[in-house]
This record gives sequence, C-alpha cells and structure tokens, in this order.
Amino acid sequence: MALMHLGRARLAMALPRHREQLRSAKDNQLNDLFEDYALAARTLDILHREIPRQEERIQDFQQLCLDLQAEVVDLLARLQLQNRRTEK
Repeated sequence: MALMHLGRARLAMALPRHREQLRSAKDNQLNDLFEDYALAARTLDILHREIPRQEERIQDFQQLCLDLQAEVVDLLARLQLQNRRTEK
C-alpha cells in the first residue's frame, strides 16, 4: 500500500497536468502502475547515488520511468472516457 501512495505522489510531481486525475483515480490497473513507478523511481534514485555511476542502467531506468508515465497518462485518458460514457 505504501508503494502505491509513493508512486502516485511521484507521478503527481512528474505529471503536474494530471495531478487532480492522479489524486482521484481509483483503478486496480492504475494502482499496479503506481507501485511499478515507485519501484522504478526508487531504483533510479539509488543508481544516481552510486559511485561509480552505471550510466547504461541509469538510462534504462529513466526510460522505464518515462514509459510508465506514458502508460499512466494513457490509462487516465481511457478511464476519463469510460467515466464520460457511463455518465450519459
């Protein structure tokens, strides 16, 4: 549960245009993405502090974080569309 909250918070910082959606969204798939993002971002933080730096791994985890951000934005858009359809 803590990972989910951490991931949601970190994504809210990384995706300021989607903060409100991130705060209010309730979806199991989204919760899984929050946890995945928390783990990837935490690993990236650790990699940035390591000496010597492992630039290739840093790039891999930066890309993973970006991919997860894109997946979250896509899922938020789909959830918003679903909500609009059910409201009609």
